Amino acid sequence: MFSKKAKLNLSLVVVLMFVLAFATYFYVPKMFADEVYPLKYADWIVKYSAKYSVDPALVSAVILQESRFNPSSVSFAGAQGLMQFMPGTAATMAKETGRWPKYDIFDAETSVEFGAAHLRDLLVKYNGSVELALYGYNAGTGNSDKAIGKEAYLRTNNSYVRKIMNYQTAYKTMYAKELGLEPVKVEKKDTDAEVRGFVWSQIFSNFVTGLSSDKK
Repeated sequence: MFSKKAKLNLSLVVVLMFVLAFATYFYVPKMFADEVYPLKYADWIVKYSAKYSVDPALVSAVILQESRFNPSSVSFAGAQGLMQFMPGTAATMAKETGRWPKYDIFDAETSVEFGAAHLRDLLVKYNGSVELALYGYNAGTGNSDKAIGKEAYLRTNNSYVRKIMNYQTAYKTMYAKELGLEPVKVEKKDTDAEVRGFVWSQIFSNFVTGLSSDKK
């Protein structure tokens, strides 16, 4: 049996562990929220989202997924810039936006305009379906055409679409003012709870992704 002193020490350890767990759960997300969901180039995102009538939170979410706001990003497939355009698509968007023939896809403002315009085109093509527009952005409109009528499936089962829609909600909640959106009409404590949920879910997702990568 434990002595009284041992029981006291054990109780103190349990209390300290509880306090640490409590602090970790509530304060780690506040400390790392900006790192998990960064926001750069907000002025250009707001400007071109308004010009092409798309949700600036959606544009921000696509940038996060595509390049994590790195304008110099180049994918293994050759997609370039902040919003990851292949050269052919970039040329098409340059002509559509009036930037042809002199444009730099690695210029952040140029990429934001191309991305906002391309998302607008996709949303128009798919009658406002965010799911199909995002799938088309990632997989091409040929594949997205085949997915017509399967928005619920894409929303719940396609990881690219699901991630961006979750990011979109996070940006609406965390950066309403910066993105020129109507503030989320919830109690501050509810907003804090949502941000905690966003951050912890992303931390967990990154952890699982890291484990999967290690096993490959």
